[in-house]
Amino acid sequence: LKGIRKKVSLKELVAFTQKLATLTKARVELLGSLKILYEQTEDSRFKEIILELYTLVKEGKTFSDALKGFPGIFPPLYGSLVAAGEASGNLDSALEQLADFLYSEHSLKNKIMVALAYPALLLSVGLTSVFVLINFVVPRLKPIFQNLGKDLPLITKIVLNLSVVSRNLWFWIAGGVAIVIALVYLKKGSRFMSNLSGKIAMNLPVIKRLKEDQELTHFARALRLLLGGGVTALKALEIASPTVASPRLRAELKVVCAKVAGGSRLSESMEGSKMLPAFFVKMIAVGEESGRLAEVLDDITKSYTQEIESDIALISSLLEPVLILGLGLILGTIVLAVLLPTFQATQLVH
Repeated sequence: LKGIRKKVSLKELVAFTQKLATLTKARVELLGSLKILYEQTEDSRFKEIILELYTLVKEGKTFSDALKGFPGIFPPLYGSLVAAGEASGNLDSALEQLADFLYSEHSLKNKIMVALAYPALLLSVGLTSVFVLINFVVPRLKPIFQNLGKDLPLITKIVLNLSVVSRNLWFWIAGGVAIVIALVYLKKGSRFMSNLSGKIAMNLPVIKRLKEDQELTHFARALRLLLGGGVTALKALEIASPTVASPRLRAELKVVCAKVAGGSRLSESMEGSKMLPAFFVKMIAVGEESGRLAEVLDDITKSYTQEIESDIALISSLLEPVLILGLGLILGTIVLAVLLPTFQATQLVH
């Protein structure tokens, strides 16, 4: 099964869970639901996963036990909620909650990607324009500059030398960029890349706040999902904590788990944490005192989701003018380097 235990996209997992929830809610038995999904799924990799799940369930395993064979695809949170649904006889409800949870996570990631799409396109077009000017336009003008019979301006000399270097080394530069992109893509899930991206993000004020709010939203949503699915508070905390991407927050939540296991209340265990804001802890305390912890976690999720959307809009609005200004300066410098010798020659003639 090594070949089919590779990670699938969140979009595929959302679609699978939504369809499975719909089928089980319509009172289609689990084996029948898996068979229908197998027949309708076009992705060959996910088709094999569904077939293996169908085989394991048919052999007598519970669905939650079958999911444990695919830890890279179905996280512990997924399996635990399914197990709770099986124990209570509400598997369809558990799957529906999972589908909503996964869709919310997918929707949030999509909003971030959409906000960054235009700046990314702008940067790509700008860098392509610079590459074309440096490698194709400037070299054609070099003979003209040499025939002017006058020392070239410093800025023109710099651009010409840059053009020579780029034309001679463009293959190596392109290869180096391709290797870096490939390494980032292949190792994006590794601890090194996670730590590196985390350190970079934590040094940028707005990005840092967005990253922290995203982590808190994910944790609150996961904790609420597990508590709503009938999982005990301590077990829910133990399952939800490892799903957090931030190493610092994971470490602090591990300490919180130990305190709760020792008999402390959840809000008391969170006090003193540097990664958990006072607002988060106070809301948890309110939820414990009122006996409405699950509902309060919903409110926390909504609050942080609104902050994330506001930060996304802010980052997008800041990135666009900064990129336009930066690329404009670069392109303007190249154009100036090309035109300045011509202006000087014209003045010399007059």
